[in-house]
Amino acid sequence: MKSALYAMFVIFLVSANDATAQGRGRGASASSSKTTQVRVGIHSEDGAAINDARVVLSGDSTGEFTTGGAGTAIVPSLTDGTYRLRIERTGFVTLEREFTLRNGTPAVVDVTLSAAPPPPSPPPPPPPAASPAKVVPSSGASVNLSIIDFLDHNFIGNRDPLKESILACTPLETVRLLQLRDAIASHSHADADEMLYIVAGEGSARLADQVVPLKAGTMVVVPHAMAHTLERHGKTPLMVLSTLAGAPCQESVESR
Repeated sequence: MKSALYAMFVIFLVSANDATAQGRGRGASASSSKTTQVRVGIHSEDGAAINDARVVLSGDSTGEFTTGGAGTAIVPSLTDGTYRLRIERTGFVTLEREFTLRNGTPAVVDVTLSAAPPPPSPPPPPPPAASPAKVVPSSGASVNLSIIDFLDHNFIGNRDPLKESILACTPLETVRLLQLRDAIASHSHADADEMLYIVAGEGSARLADQVVPLKAGTMVVVPHAMAHTLERHGKTPLMVLSTLAGAPCQESVESR
């Protein structure tokens, strides 16, 4: 009888211990599955809250969230573990932050975003293409001439109204000796300025509405396209050295 009672007592203790062990196991499982709500606060370097920031969670759990007007995103139901946050917002440098949750700590993760640097300035426009340098043609050989000696052999005839002699002809100018007995009618040179130097004689030049008296040693510059006339005074011919500058010489210049 005693042996039977002892055996029943032992069975009862074993059963009680098994029940206690099972109860402890269920409690540990409940504790390990406990979750925590984590608040992610995002602000700029000056402390201002940043809304509409994209928060991407990865690690033991994943998810994607957006901060509200207070710069806060709530990440619910996180179990203990290691997580990584990636925060993106236009105008700020993208940032990644890792945190480890242990026993529900930390419940708040604060993140500071730095302003993104301004975009680089666009490159300056290329400089305008340089216009090709103007090629000045060679003027050819130098010309040395005695006007007095030239006139000894080329004096105007007694009945000639005008004699024109080309003394120098280059790609940029024409030098003429004009001997006048009659007046030269109004005319102009479209693409050349004319310099008149009186070698001998007397006369006058009309430049538009201006009348200029001429005598030996007088110089007159006539701008291109300006109408002008030449007239002799007295009995001797008017000797004029004319230089047309700015236009190529034409060997067959028409005498005026």
